[in-house]
Amino acid sequence: MSPPSTNTSPKPNFIWLVYLLFGGLMLVLIFSATRLTLANAPSREAVAELEPYGLVTIRFSTEPNPPLPSGTVGLSFTLIDDRRRPVEVDRARFEYGTEASDQPVGASQAQPMADGSGMFMGQAQFAQVGTWWLRLTIAKGDSQAEVRYTFYVEPAQ
Repeated sequence: MSPPSTNTSPKPNFIWLVYLLFGGLMLVLIFSATRLTLANAPSREAVAELEPYGLVTIRFSTEPNPPLPSGTVGLSFTLIDDRRRPVEVDRARFEYGTEASDQPVGASQAQPMADGSGMFMGQAQFAQVGTWWLRLTIAKGDSQAEVRYTFYVEPAQ
């Protein structure tokens, strides 16, 4: 009887390389999709100069998000100054329309929240799927500023 040979060479197992390549490919695809989504998403923040506050950041949000073409969509605008303090304005008015036209489809006055948070609320109805614009005009005394947002109204599921 002969002793077992110690000169056995193990078969190369390349399955770990396949897993590693697959994992790397998945990471690249996820990163690319995220980057593309962020690049195509319009900003929901705008900056305007309004005396006596200076630069005012206005955050725009919708409920639901993304907005749907069925029913009423809640709109909120949060105004903060460069020190991140709430900004109070005398009036906030918005109008909105489709990307295909600069003519407004609707307009309304945004109402301030009673808590002094710098948030204004409004409502809108978007009749169709597609890209829409919204123009917000804020005023404090004789000073007035205007910002514009674009957003996509999704089909109702």
